[in-house]
Amino acid sequence: MKALYKKELQFYVNNPIGYIVIILFAVFANFLFVKDIFVLGSASLRPFFDILPWLMMVFIPALTMRTLSEEKKNNTLEVLLSLRVSETQLVLAKFLALLTMVGIGLLLTVSLPFSLHFLTSNAGSKVYIPEFLTGYLGELLLAAAFIAISMFYSSQTKNQVVAFLLSVITLFFLIVSSTDFIAGVLPRFIYDFVTYMSPVTQISNFLKGVLDLRSIYYFLSFTIIFLLLTIIDLERRP
Repeated sequence: MKALYKKELQFYVNNPIGYIVIILFAVFANFLFVKDIFVLGSASLRPFFDILPWLMMVFIPALTMRTLSEEKKNNTLEVLLSLRVSETQLVLAKFLALLTMVGIGLLLTVSLPFSLHFLTSNAGSKVYIPEFLTGYLGELLLAAAFIAISMFYSSQTKNQVVAFLLSVITLFFLIVSSTDFIAGVLPRFIYDFVTYMSPVTQISNFLKGVLDLRSIYYFLSFTIIFLLLTIIDLERRP
């Protein structure tokens, strides 16, 4: 699995698509962060972390859409699985490579929050460091869940565009379910349940600087479930 992980990671590192997606993600995240500081006059990290799920909604499916759909289209999936590589090892290697790439993208956004910390320190106030650290941890767990969902859709089709669109639509509804957008559509008790089960709602404690074990369990369970669904789909292939 280690060799396959390196192979997948090298594909993104040596491929312009990987660079383009990650750099664009970092550019948009940094731009929106700077906008909040200089245009809106906000020195809080909360708007920055709030916008990241919306960026991930597009950039993670763009990075993930080829993962398994291209293997199916080029008939290379059977070749990989014939090299003493199990379906579980294949899925985990691809998942970890994608999570590494997203982690690099998040790392490219760290400079501005650090700059804000030093700027606010000179002004007599400081950015709450636990909020900064747990915020990034929460976003990484959210990214893992989004990757698992996108990989599942990538395993369902040979068409990368279809995999991308299905992933974006699903992630969009997961994000929107945490807002008041659907409050007038669903009955109150269903709305409360859907809102609570939204990954964006679960990440809110991280953005407050709180490590909630229930939210960590939620993200890990969410990720594992979709990875298992992907593995089962590969095992049931004709």
